[in-house]
Amino acid sequence: MYHLRRIGVAVILILLTWLGLTSLHKHLDPNTHKSDEENEDARWIATSQYWLDRQACRWMGLCGLAHWHPDPAVRPWNRKLEDRELQEILGGEEEGQVEADYVDWDHIPGDGERLRPGDWVGDTRVLKDVPQFVLDHAPLIHLYSGEQFWPSDIREHLAHTTAYSNHSALNISHLDLNNLHTLNEGRRGRDLFMHSKEDVEVRPEWLGSAYNKPIPYDDPDPEDEPEEGELEFVEEDAGEAPSQEELETWFDPYGAGKKQKVAQPLPNNYRSPRADLRKRLLPEMPKPGGYSPAPAVLVLVDKGDGILDAFWFYFYSYNLGTTVLGIRFGNHIGDWEHSLIRFQNGVPKAVFFSAHSGGLAYAYKAVEKGKGEGREGRPVLYSALGSHAMYAQPGKHPYVLPFKLLADVTDKGPLWDPALNYLAYHLNTSITHGADAKSLTNLPMSIMKESLQPAATNPKAPMGWWWFKGHWGDKFYDLGDPRQWRFVGQFHYVNGPLGPRFKNLGRSRVCQSRGECRIVNSLKEGKKRSWIG
Repeated sequence: MYHLRRIGVAVILILLTWLGLTSLHKHLDPNTHKSDEENEDARWIATSQYWLDRQACRWMGLCGLAHWHPDPAVRPWNRKLEDRELQEILGGEEEGQVEADYVDWDHIPGDGERLRPGDWVGDTRVLKDVPQFVLDHAPLIHLYSGEQFWPSDIREHLAHTTAYSNHSALNISHLDLNNLHTLNEGRRGRDLFMHSKEDVEVRPEWLGSAYNKPIPYDDPDPEDEPEEGELEFVEEDAGEAPSQEELETWFDPYGAGKKQKVAQPLPNNYRSPRADLRKRLLPEMPKPGGYSPAPAVLVLVDKGDGILDAFWFYFYSYNLGTTVLGIRFGNHIGDWEHSLIRFQNGVPKAVFFSAHSGGLAYAYKAVEKGKGEGREGRPVLYSALGSHAMYAQPGKHPYVLPFKLLADVTDKGPLWDPALNYLAYHLNTSITHGADAKSLTNLPMSIMKESLQPAATNPKAPMGWWWFKGHWGDKFYDLGDPRQWRFVGQFHYVNGPLGPRFKNLGRSRVCQSRGECRIVNSLKEGKKRSWIG
């Protein structure tokens, strides 16, 4: 009887802890709107074939308990699902390997609807180059040393996925970066998904993209690194905090009630002594340290009054979620991350680090700068293990839950220089104020096509992929799928992300979405602030 009482007390404590964590997460989570997963909750629960599972999910929040299994980043070499089991999961599709040839971004054909650059002489659509000051202050990214999912090529990602409307295949072939936007016709973006052709739980090679790991630099051995979880502050002299006048001119130049001024030309003739180090590389040229075969995407948005926003987007084929009490949550196929560097008259003023549904904005002078030839003075960013969230320093970065139960981790792993391989565009878009990141995207195709053009460095770059309004990965799996579970309100697999055009590129302020946006003036201050800011 004594042992039964102890077991009963233990069960009650576990349930109370579980319910408490669920309530605490809902209270602390900055996302106030319901996700697509939450909106489909009733249908999702009904997909389980087990009555006990459905009841436990509805009343206790324990969904798919029988499905739970350890979810390591990579599978052992001998851990493969049987063909029969794989076909059941994938709905009868056969396992196959799709090969994708290397493509040099400078030689990708356009979609056949645009004039050639030579035909645009005297036209308002004449291609513009990437200002040299943007490249001279391009970000450098420390990927995590133990990362298993490296930068990916969006073209190769499409070769391994197929178009779905929710959980139903559309049987549309020959989709590529030029015509991906044709999926939009007659369909809602929320229903469109690029579904993996292979079971991602067997971790196919393309998912991790290990062949895109940046080439190491020929630098001397670095000094001793801090222990994992220890934050190393490379404190920069940020000087005084920006004055109110400065904040009005570049932090939020078109705040509420302010009239948008006529755009003035930005200095485009500045060249630094290291400009030749970052010329576009041809396939046959030896690749320098920091180079990755997976191209980043650079989008330049001229906001007028000398304000230029340089958005750097980074794509990964897989987002490995974070573990809480040994249980992994938040996996999804496809992962778009970004950083923003705001310039005023060619001078960098601020850096925005995206993280999950928020991020932090730092004064440019406050962030760590690169060291070594071609890296001096450039901002250093840190990409978190698995989630690829962006931070300004190495170490652990707790968020949402207390006691560091949920935390990203970064370190001084391989250094990636996106300026060595990028796909560049100029975007002309309306200025937004407190608007959400998903607003101002449902424009007529004719207007959208006129608002985007490739940079002169890659005049034939594809543009159809930019206007795709669906998700770049699978729809979150049903409760009846053996890969899925949900505990504490968090799913093992969630929806794949929407593309870069949903990141509020017309923002007047430096931060991505509505709510508070402050410029962090030192790394120490940034340690005290959450990515929610």
